[in-house]
Amino acid sequence: MNIAAVKAAWQRFRERKALSLLFDVTVIVAVFLAIHAWQTRQLPLDEPAPHTLLERLDGSGLANAVPIGKPGIVYFFAPWCTVCKTSIDNLDDLVREGNIAWGSAIALDYGDTDEVQAFIDKTGVSLPVYMGHTGTASDWSIRAYPTYYVIDADGQISSRSVGYSTWLGMRVRAWRADF
Repeated sequence: MNIAAVKAAWQRFRERKALSLLFDVTVIVAVFLAIHAWQTRQLPLDEPAPHTLLERLDGSGLANAVPIGKPGIVYFFAPWCTVCKTSIDNLDDLVREGNIAWGSAIALDYGDTDEVQAFIDKTGVSLPVYMGHTGTASDWSIRAYPTYYVIDADGQISSRSVGYSTWLGMRVRAWRADF
């Protein structure tokens, strides 16, 4: 088959609007799923969430950042992360609206508590905020921000994601953890 014949076949294919749109959407979804699979390839899945007893930012002492009994989301952020500033609100909204039972925000890669507090003040987040450390990052295999895990009612990691996630994306992953 020569180049001219391939070009002509491609043009005929692209003239069929519905089929052309379906093809484009399929390629975009496939690329998105491939990137997601690559980003999360070393993150734990279908195993118990690590025990995470950490200091709370508000100074109220040690607390478990991963309550068991109902599905929720553990969100890891760095206060300097621009994407974290835009996506943490999605989790905060889900918890505040009652769409998921709980959410925990764990700060990593920060200079001091003032830096984390400034991030929380700027974003207006009402989630409980925990002060993570290098051991926390290692336990959860955190290598990029934001990273979040959906934890099911039994304390198992049912989903994970790296990077920006929409309200709907978080909601769907948490909803799937209910089953």
